[in-house]
Amino acid sequence: MIKKYKDYIILLIVFLIIIFGSNISNIFMLFDTNLKLDNITNTYCKSVEQDYNALLDSNSFQLQSNLNLIISKVMFRDIYEYKDTLKIYKGSSDKITEGMAVIVDNGLVGIIEDTKKNYSTVRLITNKNSNISVRIKDYYGILKMSNNRLVVSDLNSYNDINVGDLIYTSGIGNVTGDLYVGKVKEIRLNNTEIEKNIIVELDYDIDNLNYLFIVS
Repeated sequence: MIKKYKDYIILLIVFLIIIFGSNISNIFMLFDTNLKLDNITNTYCKSVEQDYNALLDSNSFQLQSNLNLIISKVMFRDIYEYKDTLKIYKGSSDKITEGMAVIVDNGLVGIIEDTKKNYSTVRLITNKNSNISVRIKDYYGILKMSNNRLVVSDLNSYNDINVGDLIYTSGIGNVTGDLYVGKVKEIRLNNTEIEKNIIVELDYDIDNLNYLFIVS
């Protein structure tokens, strides 16, 4: 029985070749092209759906927040400066100015470093040159990168700080105060083994940013 079906299939293929000649290859190519187009379409639809869901989440946060926020999608992120900067689709024409804080719904992302008419550069908090004044409870320190870790250093006291304590911007300097940064993950001595550093845990993935808010 199986051999009989095989014979029928072979005969059908021979018949198609006789009828269509070289066009038979075009039929298979068309079939393969349609499969590829379907895959591309499905990938694009998933991407649009993810953007749509991210935008809904962003709008929900914007409605809940009492801050004056401008929303922007990430425009570009240089692979060689991935931890340092990124560009957004908002610029001076949107009243974006240097020094404005950039956030997501669950934490500080960075500070506007430079603006052009239609885009701006954000200096990320993981930038090696970033120094932002923060507070933990009533204690003040500097948020910066040290040995590839995001830390709070130069605190005026460590006596009442514990793992899990929340970290906010202090309002000292140009950065808006009381913006949530993250949590105290660990308390350890620095390389000098004299001063302590607070290891910071973020509540979001800074390597995967899509929509951002500029605090205006």
